[in-house]
Amino acid sequence: MSTKQRFLCADRFTAFNALALELQRLAQNTPLTLFRQQALTRLQGVIAFDKAWWGRSALVDGLPEEHSSSVFMLPASYVDDWRSIREQDITIPLAQARPGRSVVIDSQAEQTPEGLRWLGAKHGFGEFLCVIHIDQPTQLVVHLTLYRSLGAARFADEDQLLLDHLMPHLVTAEGANHIRALVALRETLNGPGTLALAVCDQQGVLHYAERGFVDHMLVEWPHWQGSCLPQELTLEGYQGQKLTMQSTLVGDFYVLIVRPCSALNVLSARETDVAERFGGGRTYKEIARELGLAPNTVRHHIRSIYEKLGVSGKAGIAQLLNHPPN
Repeated sequence: MSTKQRFLCADRFTAFNALALELQRLAQNTPLTLFRQQALTRLQGVIAFDKAWWGRSALVDGLPEEHSSSVFMLPASYVDDWRSIREQDITIPLAQARPGRSVVIDSQAEQTPEGLRWLGAKHGFGEFLCVIHIDQPTQLVVHLTLYRSLGAARFADEDQLLLDHLMPHLVTAEGANHIRALVALRETLNGPGTLALAVCDQQGVLHYAERGFVDHMLVEWPHWQGSCLPQELTLEGYQGQKLTMQSTLVGDFYVLIVRPCSALNVLSARETDVAERFGGGRTYKEIARELGLAPNTVRHHIRSIYEKLGVSGKAGIAQLLNHPPN
């Protein structure tokens, strides 16, 4: 190896280490929706590329079905264009045969299938570098493809080696970023002892979950197993006998919040208003004045509340309000 080559390798090794540290910082300080874009921007400082595609997929009959997908310097329509020719994408079997080791494809080579040549010509890329990682908990395939524009220099062996070693750092950092998003969300929510959080993709596959999330799920579905949500639990939300769930779409993922059902769910809307005020220490007259009711009507509601909740006093209502049963 020449002196120039040794200096080049040392320079890129330093950049590799700096990026590995930067990914840890991004994981802790970047919103979930921006993490992949910012990570890829930093990656350009180590490996030269013009466009990228980062996603997760499940293999169905040997072909990937996307669960989450982020494109970089490519139009959103790119994934649909790729899907139309995926049977001709020779990258799929090559990458699957050697997970963790990147493959290089020239989209415009004579032996490249026509559909892949069309895709490269339409989106302005020639050679591309692809590596996959198998996520053990979900068995989903995490894939990253880096593209160089038509006519650009070819990828070198050193580029492949760097991507192979960087891919585990990228996957780990994305996982840490999801966990940070959950922690940040939890800080804004009430009832830290009773709710639990998780992140899943749009096909209902769990990627990250707090320990309490599984416990709550097993109360509603005692025989539930695996990393996929039960069929009965839709991503529009869920109200079960023992569990409620809220879901919020954040980028390509859903953040899930599950809580045990409260005994207060059996109350009518008006009874809930009365119960919250009575359990909070207000008198019959104060509640009547705030809600525009007659005091006798408030008394009637409170008798009904006692009967429905199985309690017999203000302290019992306050206990249910502040410490709902698990």
